[in-house]
Amino acid sequence: MSDSSVKLIHKVTWVGAIANVCLAVLKVTVGKLTGSQALIADGIHSFSDLITDTVILIGAKYWTAPADKEHPYGHGRFETLTNIFIGVTLTIVGLGIGWSSIVSIGDKPTSTPGMLAFGAAIVSILVKEALYRWTVIQSRKIKSRALYANAWHHRSDALSSVPVAIAVVGNYLLPELYYLDQIAALIVTAMILKAGFEILWPAIVEITEAQADSEIEAEIQSYAQQNSEIREVHAIRSRRIGSTILLDLHLLVDPQMSIDKAHAIAENFKSDILKQKDEVVDVIIHIEPYTCAERRFNPCNDDDECHK
Repeated sequence: MSDSSVKLIHKVTWVGAIANVCLAVLKVTVGKLTGSQALIADGIHSFSDLITDTVILIGAKYWTAPADKEHPYGHGRFETLTNIFIGVTLTIVGLGIGWSSIVSIGDKPTSTPGMLAFGAAIVSILVKEALYRWTVIQSRKIKSRALYANAWHHRSDALSSVPVAIAVVGNYLLPELYYLDQIAALIVTAMILKAGFEILWPAIVEITEAQADSEIEAEIQSYAQQNSEIREVHAIRSRRIGSTILLDLHLLVDPQMSIDKAHAIAENFKSDILKQKDEVVDVIIHIEPYTCAERRFNPCNDDDECHK
């Protein structure tokens, strides 16, 4: 990753961190003043964003480092670990808020949240939604999964403020429905847990070495069919490391072809893949002769002669 990309990660994260501090203080303070449990829960959620912002600022230094002797495949797993941390943090925060809401269900508040609490919730929705959209755009520019995960952390905060705003208005108009605030806090919990799972699960899948992209094999086969000198491609495997993908495959050519020519074909094919798949950073190609002995290992080969 280039220096400009690293600087962009830091810039976006710092902007988000400053906004999170301001919103968290605003929501917790107003929540205390108005007696809105849901708004306090939402404020705690904003404080949790600060933790993930800090982790990204620290982690970016490591996952953007180039490959070295100790890490020949690069340092992308540090980004994966960052995503896991963000997902786990969101889950813990969500469970904590949920438990607090459950044990307080039925407790009548000493005061009814007023329109000040509604205003704080609306400000949070607007600011966090703007941060989400901006962060997503920047994450796509540099293809950073961690920055994208943090964008969804912003979105979860924006969404969690919606039921808070609705509950505040409901309580203001119908004070006897005081439990709306507690229900809103539980809805906030569900949204936070959903966001945590959506961030955590892809990182877990990556750690377990699952196929990086379900469509990548079909795409590679399509590229191969465009080159008449490539007889067949099989044993395509992919792994994701952070925001990048590593590929390896078997490429079959005419058995009578010279090593030099086969190597040139493989290099050109690799170059084509790297140009068309931005996330792919390296392709290991094993050249094989186009014979039945080799084709038997291809599960997609339906040539009866080769399976006798």
